Parts: sequence; C-alpha cells; structure tokens
Amino acid sequence: MPRYWPTVPLRPTPAAGARTHEVEIPVWLQRLLYLVLLGSALVSVVYVGEFSPLPMTAILDAWILLLAAWIFIRGRIIAPLMLLILAAYIGTRIVGALLEQPPLEDLLQAHRWLVYLVVFAMARGHRWSRTDLLHKLAWWLISLATLKSLLTAALVGPNQRPGLFLENNFELALFTALAAVVHRQNAPHRFWMVVLLGVLTVLSGSRSGALTYVVLVVYALWSTRTSDVFLKYLAGLLPLAAAALPWVVFQARAAESQVIDRVQFFEVLQGETAHWGWAERIYGTPPITPLSAGACEQLSYYERLFSSVGDGQCYSVILHSFAMRLYYDGGVLALLLALIVPVVVMRMSRVSWTLVIVLMAIATINSLSVSGLNNPYVALPILLAVLTAPNLGRMTPRPEAARESPQQPFVPLEGAFR
Repeated sequence: MPRYWPTVPLRPTPAAGARTHEVEIPVWLQRLLYLVLLGSALVSVVYVGEFSPLPMTAILDAWILLLAAWIFIRGRIIAPLMLLILAAYIGTRIVGALLEQPPLEDLLQAHRWLVYLVVFAMARGHRWSRTDLLHKLAWWLISLATLKSLLTAALVGPNQRPGLFLENNFELALFTALAAVVHRQNAPHRFWMVVLLGVLTVLSGSRSGALTYVVLVVYALWSTRTSDVFLKYLAGLLPLAAAALPWVVFQARAAESQVIDRVQFFEVLQGETAHWGWAERIYGTPPITPLSAGACEQLSYYERLFSSVGDGQCYSVILHSFAMRLYYDGGVLALLLALIVPVVVMRMSRVSWTLVIVLMAIATINSLSVSGLNNPYVALPILLAVLTAPNLGRMTPRPEAARESPQQPFVPLEGAFR
C-alpha cells in the first residue's frame, strides 16, 4: 500500500495559552545526569550476577538536589502556592519530629517523598533541551540491563535477579516510566525499545515490573497512530490482561509460599491501626512513631530495616510497601498529597493526561510493592516529564511552507511504531 509522507515542514509551536518563556536547564546539568546513569550502568555490567557496587540511590538523589539548588539560585519559581502548601505540611512534620525526637537518619529516609514533591513544583516552568540524548540514554540503559541479565542467566543461573542499579522492583519502574516519557516524544525505533524492555522484564522475574510493563504496552499501542488492525485489536485486549494479571501474580506467589510477604505486612498494619480514631486515620502518627514490639518481632526476618541506631525498634519502612508506610506515618492526608501534587504539577506543565495516568499508574504499582515515590527511580521520570513537556507543543506548518504546497495530503503512516 503506498505511503504518503507530509511534505509541509513542521515546527513545534507552543500550545494555546502556553507560556513561551520557560527557563532552560543548563546543558551541563543535563549531560551530568546522562553521564552519571550511563557511566554507572557500564560499571555495573562487569559485575555479572551482582548488584551495582555504586550507591546509585544516593547518586540520583544528589543530582535531584543539585537541580533543585540550580533552580532556586538561577531559575524561577512559578508555583508558589503549591510550594506554600508543601512547606506548611513539612512544617507540621518538623514540629512533630522536634517533639518526638526520632533518629535523624530514619526521619529523613521516611520523608524523601516530600523532597521530590518540592522539586516537582520547583521544576515547573523549566525546559529540558537535549531530549535527543534522553532517547539515547533510555536505549543504553535498557540494552545494558538486558545484556547483564542475559550474561547472568548464562554464566550464573536463570534464577538470579541482578539489577543494573538496584533490585529489579526498583529499577524497572525507572526504565518503564522513562520509556513512556521517550515514547511520548516520538523517539526513533520506540516500538523496539518497548519490545526490548519486555525481554528485560521477563528475565527479571519481577511481578510488579510485569504489571508496569503491561501499563506501558497499553499506552504505547493506544498512543500510536497505525492502520494495522491487529495492533488495534491487541490494544483493545490488553486492558483486560492488565486487569487479570494482578490475580495471576497473587496466585503465583501463593503457590511459592504459604505466607505472602505483602499480605503479612498488611496484617501487621491492620493490627497497628485497629485502635485508631478518625484523627489518626486522617493525619497518621507523629513522625516517626515506631511499631509495637510485637510487630517488630513478627517482622524480625527483616531486621536490617530496623532503626538505624540499633535499639531494636522498627518503623514503617519495614512494611516495604510505600502505600502502607505512608498511611501509617501520615494517614489519608499524606496519601492524597503524594497522589495529587504530581498530577497537578504535570498537568500545569502541559504533560498529556495519558502520560500522567501512565506515570502515576507505574508509581502506584511500585508503591504497592516497594518504596514507590519515596525513591528516585520513580521520582526521576516524573521530573523529566515535567521538564520535557514544554518541548511537545503542537506541530503546525510554517505559513510560508504551507503556501508553497497547500494541497499535499497526509495519511497516518503505517508502522508508526518505528
């Protein structure tokens, strides 16, 4: 079937009502993130069957804080109301911490998500210019992670789960969400990136990773213009698969063990909150309140997650799931804050609703499994979505070019995944 390519040159123009004075993030800061991630990935590939020897979580957090410092000093703040709301909430946590005096390391670890929310709000109105390098970075990370998984399966054994940076449950959220951000920008060969990420997901054996991958595939199919009937049919069936997969995952874990760890965590949370009144359910506990001695004893297998001071106490981090941790520490109010602020900031930055839903679905799935928005692997793609959104203005023809060839037809390309 013949294809018709548009002959009218296109250029991005700001969406209707959009601001045209975004502040550009300096190229050196953008390249620093690329070098940090790519360099760390290359180092990690050598450690077949092992996690990366580098403290990747701390490194990514340091870059996010460096970005925030640059915005504060050289950028511009255009979301003061959002920042005031966050500052007021953080102030209540600081006052509570001064009264309770918990270990500082445990306090900071439990509240990193608030730092990420502040950086999201600060990032609004700033622009990421080198999206071409972002596309290449996504390819390199997913390719190197797949290569390391293949080498580990061949040299060590198929049951190993070596992460490129950290445990698969964490880094797959980064790769999947980054692939979604890149897909929205019409990256070259984006279909094959999704396919390669599927291979990596299968090799990883991560069930939460499988759920986030299904979300990505549904998004990729629905957001791609194609005349392929099979792909359209597949796009209609995949939401059903996404709904059925959690039950399959639950059954698989039940077959592996009589006690499912997340179910055990939820039972402990129920026991710890059974006596709560409406005030505790809305506001949670004072920061940070230790779990009861009985709960800590019940979860003694995870003793490495006990208090940093080694006094035998344990805090909500031992529950693994960010959703459960957040409810115990901050109640329904904290859950709403963690859900609403990223959505509002992304929409105010002109991120499309479809991408917002995909990124928040990935964050939610990860929050039900591990630390969700309390780690940079989930926060970084949301931040990049905010920064790259200004580059996605409507594509409109130049007036002079339109006059030269006003009657050129345009038909959506076949194979638009390419």
